[in-house]
Amino acid sequence: MKLCSLLQLGLAILFIVFNICSPQAVASPIGWDFAVTLRDKLLFLDNNLKTITSAAHEFEELSALAFDEAEEVVYFNDKQHQNGSIFSMRRDATVASNIVEQAVHRIGNDSISGLAYDPLNRNLFWADMRQSLIYFAGIDTLYTETPKVLVDLSAEGGRPDGVAVDICRRQLYWTNSKINHASVERIGLNGMGRQTIIKDDIDMPRGIVIDQLSDRIFWIDDKVGIFFAIESARLDGSDRQLVLKDKHQSPIQLAVTDEAIYWTDKADKAVWSYPKPGNKNLATNITEPLLKPTKLASWKEDVYGIVARTGFYQHLQKDVHCASIVKKVKQRLDTRSQKITVVDDRIEKLEREHCLNGASYMVKGNFCICQVGFKGARCEISECHNYCVHGTCEISSMGYPKCYCQTDFYGERCEYYKCNNHCLNDGHCIVDRDSGELSCDCRENFTGTRCEHNETAHCGSYCQHLKQHPDAFVPATCVDICEELRLTNGTIVTEYQSSALCNDMPSYRQGSLIIVLVVGVVSSLALVAVIVHGFRLIHKPKRPRIKKTFVVRKQARLNSTSDTPLTNRPLATEQCEITIENCCNMNICETPCFDPKLVEQQFSGRDKKAPCVKEDKKILIHNMEDDLLN
Repeated sequence: MKLCSLLQLGLAILFIVFNICSPQAVASPIGWDFAVTLRDKLLFLDNNLKTITSAAHEFEELSALAFDEAEEVVYFNDKQHQNGSIFSMRRDATVASNIVEQAVHRIGNDSISGLAYDPLNRNLFWADMRQSLIYFAGIDTLYTETPKVLVDLSAEGGRPDGVAVDICRRQLYWTNSKINHASVERIGLNGMGRQTIIKDDIDMPRGIVIDQLSDRIFWIDDKVGIFFAIESARLDGSDRQLVLKDKHQSPIQLAVTDEAIYWTDKADKAVWSYPKPGNKNLATNITEPLLKPTKLASWKEDVYGIVARTGFYQHLQKDVHCASIVKKVKQRLDTRSQKITVVDDRIEKLEREHCLNGASYMVKGNFCICQVGFKGARCEISECHNYCVHGTCEISSMGYPKCYCQTDFYGERCEYYKCNNHCLNDGHCIVDRDSGELSCDCRENFTGTRCEHNETAHCGSYCQHLKQHPDAFVPATCVDICEELRLTNGTIVTEYQSSALCNDMPSYRQGSLIIVLVVGVVSSLALVAVIVHGFRLIHKPKRPRIKKTFVVRKQARLNSTSDTPLTNRPLATEQCEITIENCCNMNICETPCFDPKLVEQQFSGRDKKAPCVKEDKKILIHNMEDDLLN
């Protein structure tokens, strides 16, 4: 009997030592921060969404996901399993493997879209979109027992999608994605007090989650078209806020931590994140909000459900609404009976020493529930460890670290130096130890609260004017500077002359200078236009100058229809010549030399004894000028 007891003690000691010393993260149930369901497996991820391990490879089409942080149990749904609909998975640290059990028997042709868990009463809640029902069932009952209906939406044609449990206030929230009548609703976990809290300006709400740390709900709204939105409101639906509006995604489920919001995207097969409003870890000097979400991880398979570890039992032990619930859950978990043998007492002592800093050891789940201000698999890490850079750290009532900064520093973690880039032009920054106000000790010839004024540049114009007019007025602050500049060779005065003139020139002189500049620019443009036009005229091809001589009759024949002065050459006694210079050819310009019909009419009415050459030339040239005028 003693040999058996010693053997048990030895095995127990080896087991505890192995759990303490083993460096493998998968040996601890606290080794992951996020879990997501892909189509054919369950992934456990770290805080950076890097895969730690995977499980549930025997399933074919996983979808909804829930997490019991009290007992480290994950619940998930398989749409294709023949018998079971919802399964549980816990990690057995003694054999370093996952134990999967059937939790809920399949009810006909169900279609589970959302899953939630209540750790106090150990009940599962899920939304069946196909049957328009919200079910619940206790995990302590046989999985073959028929689940109970909490909400029936079939009569109104509702489509329940996402579900979430408010553990502290004992409420169930769900999204109703009914077309043209979408809403966000809630009801007591006892089935009483159904209430619609969001019904306006909402298209197709999907996943929903309760943030116990901020007492708000967050949900996804798949908008009409290519857009989607993530919105937030208080638990009663008031203070509704738009957190993010983006496009080209197909979001399904979401999770929330104290720092950010995470959601799964079916279109990109990825997980995205966006800072949670009021995130305490955002730097105080950041004024511009992050406009775009961040893609953290993506896979080749479809991604659906997501859960996150929130540290609920550590952070809300002193919360007004949650303290009693946390206490009851811990009491229920700590159900291990008192040991009566010496060996069992030693084993129990070793087990409880596994959890540090006053943490509670949960025998059934083989994990630790830490006291406020500690974290880690064994509660070995203080929340204040290396948190405040230049200050003193204290743990708030909610379990978060808070920094009290030194006088010279500020920021959430006292990481920003107040004097950084405060004093300009190499001025020395001084922090008042009592009030914390800043002041600057400026270099010579620099003034201002931040040493932003250069007295040498300011006095340059006065000194330049004084050089030309010795009796001119100079401000008292510029007397020493002008004297120093006078003793130099004048290079310093020239250096500051231009900037000083711009700074100290009277307003009316500045206006005159602007007018002169404008006139000069306009004149320059006009001169350029004249030069360009002259250049074009010089190099433009000249109009052809043509000299033509016409031989015509003195008098045209009136009885001939085909005989014209231009086609029938007259006899020598009857002809005369007309020479026209500088007329245009119609193939080159628009001005004709003459109109034959008009010439014929004029010639026929002319006196037979009139001079021939001069008169005819005048008529043709006059005809040409009339055409130009017309």
